[in-house]
Amino acid sequence: MKFTGTVYFQLAIILHIITNVRIVFLEQYVLESTLNISKTIVLNFHQCLKTSISKISGGSMNHRKKVALISFNWANHFSLALGYLKAYALKDDLIRKNIDIEIIDFDTEILNVQQVIYYLSQIKPEMIGFSCYCWNILKVLDTARIIKKLFPDTIIVLGGPEAGPAGLKYLAENPFLDIVVKGEGEITFSDVLRHYLNNSGLNGIPGILFRQNGSIIENPDREPIENLGEIPSPYLEGILIPRDKVTYIETYRGCIFRCHYCYEGKNLPKLRFFPEDRVKKEIEFVLSNPDIKSFHFIDTVFNLRKERLAILAEIIASANRFGSELRTVEIIAEFVDEETIPLFKKANIKSVETGPQTVNEDTLKIVNRFYKADKFRNAIKLLEENGIEVTSDLIIGLPGDNFFKFVHSAKTIIDMKPSNIVFSILHVLPGTILYEKSSEFNLKYDDKAPHLILESPDFPFEDIDKAVIMAYSIDKEYNIRKPFFSKKNI
Repeated sequence: MKFTGTVYFQLAIILHIITNVRIVFLEQYVLESTLNISKTIVLNFHQCLKTSISKISGGSMNHRKKVALISFNWANHFSLALGYLKAYALKDDLIRKNIDIEIIDFDTEILNVQQVIYYLSQIKPEMIGFSCYCWNILKVLDTARIIKKLFPDTIIVLGGPEAGPAGLKYLAENPFLDIVVKGEGEITFSDVLRHYLNNSGLNGIPGILFRQNGSIIENPDREPIENLGEIPSPYLEGILIPRDKVTYIETYRGCIFRCHYCYEGKNLPKLRFFPEDRVKKEIEFVLSNPDIKSFHFIDTVFNLRKERLAILAEIIASANRFGSELRTVEIIAEFVDEETIPLFKKANIKSVETGPQTVNEDTLKIVNRFYKADKFRNAIKLLEENGIEVTSDLIIGLPGDNFFKFVHSAKTIIDMKPSNIVFSILHVLPGTILYEKSSEFNLKYDDKAPHLILESPDFPFEDIDKAVIMAYSIDKEYNIRKPFFSKKNI
């Protein structure tokens, strides 16, 4: 079959208008078609097609910008936060028509920085946004540094609880970074994308720090989003696909407590709830998948209000056709009573996690931690007797604690017999009271993430080391021994 120049031109117009298929795919299509056309003719067609499209589009092809949103997570986990960013951004017509946003969750246990760089070099995004936490920031910085060397025009944006509160520090120490988003990022990041498309300055965007003419500019903070219903659901929009054991649902933001070691209560003190109908649809969507055996809520306190807990339990029970389990929800044990247990069971809750972080009264006052010993003890007993596993958390190195007070806390919790005890070393996290007043508390900690405490006035380094060894021993003896001597093994 022979093609004239006119036929080439007409075919190019039809294919471009109807399919808008990329040229490389058109060439492959022709190569694999049943038309017996020689390679020379295919190449002629390819060249003619490029020329024709150039004429149609005024001399240049329409180029959609590429933005990559990246999170480094543990195996099989994914970032709900990045799903929110994309879902909110795509509400905007300008962004939706001109930007392709790709969410990439890299497994920190499998992929090294070089492999991540290789993947990014293939897609060549004009902008890369990183979700930053204390456990992944070092890998984020390594990746961003190399990307900037290879592709110096790429805009690097950091956000998340590790980067936002310490934005000045990260920009000052890392010249390859361009923008840091402070606080909730949905509206702020969309503003950044719009300004990028319009090639306008960043000075008018609340909630960011950025470079300008060699200086670091810090704009005023942005207020937390008042109406969370403005954020589309990444599940219901098809942006995130639920996965077994690692699917997260958020029903509200903020915290009623003001613990000095925690970011949430200080920076997001006001409680704001997602619309009940939206939460119901998300739960139904997740539980409609028979492969979802368990899922999680990431609310700061799942049993915050009994009326709300009853509503959630009813929604879960009605939608839970496949018996999916709700595991490791964060609770305040002191809020648990006889009326709470049936609601937990109705929601098919199998395990909960709670404090107290320490049981020592002077330490509790210093870090502003809520704890009622009798109510806490009764709650542990009530939950365990009803088949709900309790994980109790203790922190090593809190100001006001020392080695012997830590031992007292550990013994007190062991006597309560929760299913598991989790020990962690204090992280002096950016954005917390302990971070901002570390000099006042006379805390010595590692400036580099994850910002582990080194010593405090009453807890010298050597004693912290002893406490860590003791915690390791308890973990091996207590957390392993209890499941072994459970009824099913006797």
